[in-house]
Amino acid sequence: MVRVRYAPSPTGEIHIGNARTALFNYLFARHNKGTFILRLDDTDEKRSTKEAIDSMIRDITWLGLDWDEGYLKGGDFGPYRQKERLDIYNHYIDILLQNGFAYELYYTDEEVDSIREEYEKTLKTFSYRKLKENETEERRKSFKEKGLTPAIVFKVEENKEIVVHDLVRGDVVFNSNEFKDFVIRRSNGLPVYNYATVIDDALMKITHVIRAEEHLSNTPKQILIFEALNFSLPTFAHISLILAPDRTKLSKRHGATSLGQFREMGILPEAMFNFLALLGWSPKDNREFFTKEELIELFDLSNVNKAPAIFDFEKLKWMNHKYILDKDLKSLCSETLPYLKDAYNVLDCSERTLLILDAVRGNMNFTKDVVPLSKPFFERTLNSISETDLKALQDPHALKALKYVLNNLDSVEFTQDDIEKFLNSLKDVLQISGKKIYHPLRISLFYSRNGPELWKIFLILGKDEIKERLKEAISLISKSIQEE
Repeated sequence: MVRVRYAPSPTGEIHIGNARTALFNYLFARHNKGTFILRLDDTDEKRSTKEAIDSMIRDITWLGLDWDEGYLKGGDFGPYRQKERLDIYNHYIDILLQNGFAYELYYTDEEVDSIREEYEKTLKTFSYRKLKENETEERRKSFKEKGLTPAIVFKVEENKEIVVHDLVRGDVVFNSNEFKDFVIRRSNGLPVYNYATVIDDALMKITHVIRAEEHLSNTPKQILIFEALNFSLPTFAHISLILAPDRTKLSKRHGATSLGQFREMGILPEAMFNFLALLGWSPKDNREFFTKEELIELFDLSNVNKAPAIFDFEKLKWMNHKYILDKDLKSLCSETLPYLKDAYNVLDCSERTLLILDAVRGNMNFTKDVVPLSKPFFERTLNSISETDLKALQDPHALKALKYVLNNLDSVEFTQDDIEKFLNSLKDVLQISGKKIYHPLRISLFYSRNGPELWKIFLILGKDEIKERLKEAISLISKSIQEE
C-alpha cells in the first residue's frame, strides 16, 4: 500500500514550493488509494512555534489537503512530531554506534563551527574524522565532567558509489567522497534532518518520498543510513524547483510567495489547487482546468517534468477569474462576505448581496476585488467621478434623458424584463443615440460609464435610491450649465 508524507518544518508560512510538494504527495496518495501522512519536523525549538504550526494547518486545510494520519489525527506509527520522538532517535543512534557506523565527537557545535572557520581561512579541508583522531582523553573526560553531550557523526565509507533511483530524474550517481562523514546528532542532543527523516520514514513505512529537487543532494547520505540500519529504501521522486518568470529563485522580491499571502489576496482554494498541480506536472492533453477528482484520477509521477516550473502570477490571476465566474453564487458569497462585512457591514448573503455579487464578479480577479467593485452600491460618490465622465454628464442630451427616467420611473415594474423593456424604449422615445442616454445614466447611478448591466444596477439600487441619485446628477448638471 502506498504511504507518503508531508513533513514540513513549521518555522513560518508555507512557501508555494512546499505547498506544491504537499499537493503532489496528496494527489499521489489519493490516485493510488494510499495514505497521506502529516508529520512535523519541529526540532528547531526557537522557530517551530505554535503560531507557525497553526498557520500551516490553516493554509493546507484551506487548500483542501486532508491527511489520513499524523499530527492532530494520530495513527499506528506516532508520535508524529519529531520533538516527541527523541528517545526513538537515540535508540537507533546506539545501534549505529554499536555496529561501528557512527562515532562520538567530544566537541560542542560552537567549537566545531570555530574550527571549520579556521580551516576555511587557511584553505584546509575540514574533516570530522581528523578532528576525532586529534581528540584527547582529557577532552573527553572534561566533556563528561561538565555534563556535556557529544555530537554523533556518521562514518562514511570512502569512495563508495551511491545510486539514487529516482522516478522523476532517473538514476543519479553520487560518490561518498563528495560529502564524507557527517553529523547525525548535534551536541545539544537534537538529531539533524538527514538522520531523523530516515528514522521517521522507515518506522512510518513510507513507500515513496516525494519532495523538492533541492533535497536530492541529501539523498545519498540518507541512503547510507537506511542501509546501515537494514531499513528498506523508499522510492524517491525529486520534483523540480519553482522559478520566477525571470528564471531566478522565487523570492519575496517577486511578490507573494507563501500560501497564506495568496489566500489573503483573494485566490480561491480550488484555483490554487488547480494552478499548483500544473506547476511541474502536465496531463497528456492540453487541458488547464480540472476538478480535484479529475486531478486525483489523472495524476501520475511519470508525467512530472524534470525542468523547473515557472510561476506565472498572471496565469494564476486569470485562472482565479475563471473560477470566480463559474463558482456557485452562494459559495462565492461565503468567500467574499468577510470583505463586504469589513467594508460595508454586510452581515449575510441576502438576495441583494447575491445580486451585487452577480453584477460585479465579471470584473473580479480576486475575491477581495468585491470591495472596490461594489462600492457604488453602498456609497454615493458622484462628486468624485472622472473628468471624462463629468463631460459625458454635461452633454446637452444627458439632462433630458435623466429627467425622463426620473419622471417615468414609477411606471416601471422592478423585474428584469420590465426594466430592460423600459431602458430599450428610451432611444425611440427620446430620439437620442444610446451612447448619450446610457452613459450618463450609468454614470449617474454607478458613477462610471463602465460597470454592470444597467438593469442589474436598477434592480439592486431600487426605485427610491435611483430617484435620489438621478436628482443629485440633475442638480450637478444644472449647476454646471448655470456656471457656464
